[in-house]
Amino acid sequence: MILQGIDGQLSLQEFGNNGTTYGMQILFCEMDFSGPSSRPRTEETLVMNRGTFSTSAHYIEGPDDPRYAPIPITFSCRLADTVNTRILSDWISGVTKLTGTTQLYSFKGKTTLDGNTLPNFNDTTGKYAYRVEMLWDTAGSDLGYQYNEVYFPPGQQTISESPDGLTLSANGQCFGDVSRILLISGTTPVIA
Repeated sequence: MILQGIDGQLSLQEFGNNGTTYGMQILFCEMDFSGPSSRPRTEETLVMNRGTFSTSAHYIEGPDDPRYAPIPITFSCRLADTVNTRILSDWISGVTKLTGTTQLYSFKGKTTLDGNTLPNFNDTTGKYAYRVEMLWDTAGSDLGYQYNEVYFPPGQQTISESPDGLTLSANGQCFGDVSRILLISGTTPVIA
């Protein structure tokens, strides 16, 4: 399957309040995406008797750091739908409230990994994490990934204008789980 040059959809979602999860679906073309297809696992170290393999040889599991450390995702794409460009810029720049009445709520601390609820950020002012979904239209067998608790560090996101459109470049840190999807999750559209 070749994904180069295939159009698709990017979805940013916030946790919501009182059961209402707000989301923003952005159509894209010419996507340049880099992200893992799953979270890393902990290391296993073989323990032997003075360096000699025997029936008592066994593995010990290393620290949980690689499993819970944030993993980078980056993408750039030419936006096919420029209507929500300002709202998209607000979300990935770290604002807490959109123009109007839409208050954003972070996904941080709302998801689990290996049965453990991930903690909130210590600094909760302006540090919001979102669910990011990417779905490529592959004519019959759509391919997509869901990244939970993605934080976009301020100052690392850009929107560039060119004669043929707007290009979004984003760098995020995924703290939650990564999973395959076939459809974008249903959310209430953002109104700003």
